[in-house]
Amino acid sequence: MSAEEANIATHVVYHGIDNEGIVRYVGITGRNATERFAEHLNSIGTGKELLRYEVIEGATGLSRTQARVWEQNLINQYGLGNTGGQLLNKINSIALKNWTMFGINP
Repeated sequence: MSAEEANIATHVVYHGIDNEGIVRYVGITGRNATERFAEHLNSIGTGKELLRYEVIEGATGLSRTQARVWEQNLINQYGLGNTGGQLLNKINSIALKNWTMFGINP
């Protein structure tokens, strides 16, 4: 994918919510969100298959960069599970060293 293609405003940010209403996963996609949700629901053994997925209101029609910034801010809000947070996400969307460049606060 070229840089130009990556910045076409077709991306969305979504979250996966558990049965208790707690956000457990955040993600982005430039594809059909329903198809991406189905992939998560078929990822048996990851915990992602147990969540209810929905696109976040106001987080549609974004460039890939804009979507990654949204995603990183949500990761910071909820915290990565492997560092004591509540998310199943394993990595940041944007490396810590680049947060200032994108206006992301820790």
